[in-house]
Amino acid sequence: MKIISTHSQNPTPHPFSTVTNRFWLSVFTAFLLLVANSSMKAQTSVVVPDDNQGTSFIGPYANAGRTLQLLIDNTLLTSLNGKHIKSISFRLPASTATSWPTTDLTYNNYEVYLSDSVEPADRQLVFANNVVGTQTQVRTGPLVIPAGALTVGSNPNDFSFQINFDQTWLYEGTNLLIEIRHSGSGISSRTVHAAGTSAPGYGTLYSACWQSTASVLQGNFSYVQITAEESLGTSTVTIDSELQIFPNPVRDMIQIKSNLQIASYEIYNVNGQIITSNLMRLNNSKIDASQLPKGIYLLKLTDTKGNTQISKFIKN
Repeated sequence: MKIISTHSQNPTPHPFSTVTNRFWLSVFTAFLLLVANSSMKAQTSVVVPDDNQGTSFIGPYANAGRTLQLLIDNTLLTSLNGKHIKSISFRLPASTATSWPTTDLTYNNYEVYLSDSVEPADRQLVFANNVVGTQTQVRTGPLVIPAGALTVGSNPNDFSFQINFDQTWLYEGTNLLIEIRHSGSGISSRTVHAAGTSAPGYGTLYSACWQSTASVLQGNFSYVQITAEESLGTSTVTIDSELQIFPNPVRDMIQIKSNLQIASYEIYNVNGQIITSNLMRLNNSKIDASQLPKGIYLLKLTDTKGNTQISKFIKN
């Protein structure tokens, strides 16, 4: 992983002493090397259901507004217990001939809520009755799907596009409810791979319902990949070997140079506590750091495929 130089053109003395700055640089260098060496050990992805049945459903990527719920029994999610869910992903049916979308596509608003769930066998066609406890909104705002992001060519196809969350959600071993509310693209719809209502496991291990403008209906269960991580940095893989952040140290705006599309960012302090996070707008390459107190920070960048990369920076 590339560590950005901390050399500054600015003659203003740094608030930390030279000894302190060297100490923290050595600490963060060791941390980033540890992250690079353990990057694939702490990220966990689960596919529900874990099979390959051949039907489809239009809900997650409909061109008109939809609300849909996916109810998942806890026995299918044991490897996620104690981890922080960070993204979901859907895949195209194996019969799909070409990648989708043909051009960049934007949902003006794409919201995701997570909560505990009733048993899939107890699912009702009233959304509120399927929620146990409090729903947490983990994503809101526009969703940009780059051209060709959902790929084809295998059976089943890959989960090639991640819907990243604004905040992670700690999964604690319960039945899980994923609720999606989106505005529709207004351009084109795309079916995703799904398990039908008569599939083995439907109604006992997983279930689904949806609504457009009329009543809530039972629906096919869209195959979903759920990705979680244990803690800051442990799921990091290199986004782009040429990625750069500058200037470093920074006073106001962090500039990002990357060959790939950055979807979101998170800034952490030296204690691993998140300070701020946000989505990156399409073609935007700047992050406002003007309100950060002087100090040393970690910048975690996530691309549109869910890969993440961490860089250290100093705020003057």
